[in-house]
Amino acid sequence: MKTKQILCTLTLIAGIAGLMTSCASKKVQQSSGAAGAVNPFGAMFTPPGFEPDTDEYFTALGTSYGSRNTIDVLQEAALTNAQNIVRQKMQHAYKGLIADYSKYIANENGSNTNSKMERAGDQIIDVIVNDTKAQNIQFSPVDEKGNMDCFVNIRVNKKQLAEKISKAVSEDEELKIRFEEKQFREYMENKFKEYKEEQKQ
Repeated sequence: MKTKQILCTLTLIAGIAGLMTSCASKKVQQSSGAAGAVNPFGAMFTPPGFEPDTDEYFTALGTSYGSRNTIDVLQEAALTNAQNIVRQKMQHAYKGLIADYSKYIANENGSNTNSKMERAGDQIIDVIVNDTKAQNIQFSPVDEKGNMDCFVNIRVNKKQLAEKISKAVSEDEELKIRFEEKQFREYMENKFKEYKEEQKQ
């Protein structure tokens, strides 16, 4: 009799434990963003990797996060994020090459000339960056909150950037007599080519 009671008790405990395990498993699956998520753009998703700067391009990966019902807003926010990143890279590279170029041509006027060159370059950089278009737009699966991540890549051609900046700077009456546009453009192209994002790290 006692043996039968013990077996019944053990069976009851095993059943309760199994029920608890099942409920816990379902709860984990429901709260898991990726595992329990629904991707309206396909079942499989691989986030885009970071694309490093190359000899030809300044690059940036922009991201944003928000409701699946505002996909257009997410894309715009991700693009703005990428534009801000690539702008900072370009300004950093350009500011460095101005200092180097001043030494290269033995500029005696120093900071005033450098400031004018920097302002002229920044204006062109802003125009070019604002014209960049998103590439390789991807979305993550929708999470339990109904939100998703958006990823976009952008590129800026280094040679075209150098050409536009050198042309703008050379049109300044004070600056154009201090250097030849061709010389400055070639110097800038070489410096931009040498610049890689990992050099800042």
